[in-house]
Amino acid sequence: MGNKSTTVKVRHRDGDELTAQQHETDSPVIPVAHLERLHQFRPDAVDWVLKQTEEEAIYRRDETKRLNSFSFTEKLVGQFCAAGIGIVAIIGGSYVALNGQPVAGTTIATAALGGLAVAFLVGRTKK
Repeated sequence: MGNKSTTVKVRHRDGDELTAQQHETDSPVIPVAHLERLHQFRPDAVDWVLKQTEEEAIYRRDETKRLNSFSFTEKLVGQFCAAGIGIVAIIGGSYVALNGQPVAGTTIATAALGGLAVAFLVGRTKK
């Protein structure tokens, strides 16, 4: 999402002005204007807010690292499992083919490897 800020100013004919501001962010960043307003009536709270913001940023970074590690591990385990399935399919198909059923052996190996190829290609296009 990122950051999104919107400011709208409306002036009445008699010179009165109304300003509305909106700030959206997906990170724990507080706009400076809000901190300035907080400082006007609770100067001690600004330090607390900044400390909480820093702690939230540290937590978000750690969480991102953790999720990235899990994602990498999941992909790596998936690749090893796919390789294992492929090897077992080739060995099983070869065993069946060498024991008098060449069509069945070829079908087993081809179906397993084809299934892996389809799963790999469909998985790439969904991202």
